[in-house]
Amino acid sequence: MPFDEEWGNIYDVETRESEDIVQVLARARLFNGLQPKELLKLVPIMHHRDFFPRETIVQQGAPGAGLYIILSGSADVILHDFKNEDIVLATLGEGRMFGEISLVDGAPRTASVVSTTRSRVLGFFRADLMDLIEHAPDLGFKILYRLTQLLQEKFLESLNDFRHQERLIRRKRRITPTNGEAHRGNGSHAQEPIEHRSTTG
Repeated sequence: MPFDEEWGNIYDVETRESEDIVQVLARARLFNGLQPKELLKLVPIMHHRDFFPRETIVQQGAPGAGLYIILSGSADVILHDFKNEDIVLATLGEGRMFGEISLVDGAPRTASVVSTTRSRVLGFFRADLMDLIEHAPDLGFKILYRLTQLLQEKFLESLNDFRHQERLIRRKRRITPTNGEAHRGNGSHAQEPIEHRSTTG
């Protein structure tokens, strides 16, 4: 039985689920450019695991091992912040993919994903991709190329978010006076009645 450091025991996909899995893979961003025959080649190397409600699929801070696709059910993406509070960032439904960056870097998970219902999740791990590149290089490198495109899209999204936040901060600084400016402003208003009395006297 295969073993993964993040999932524990993982299980091979049953043959009768092949058609359902192909349909789900065809909607996933990493695989949606593949031909049906290419998707069928992925089915035997996909793994699945069932999760109960409130069971953790991936844990924040754990080393990333690969990507996951929700075959059925749903899950919450939860950030455990520095105040020891859990923040729900998103809810993922059937067909949603997450964790694809771990196929290349294996960095710690930035958030946890917790099943909210009885869920079945597909796993595609870094070792699976490396094996695919070795034994079916055309398909393996096609997936790897698509993965680099997705990573570039994520980078550009993050860069745009950063620039947007930077513009908001600059705008706020222009609108909100500093303490020194507010003090000088109060001083100028206080002098106006004195100047008025001197001119009329």
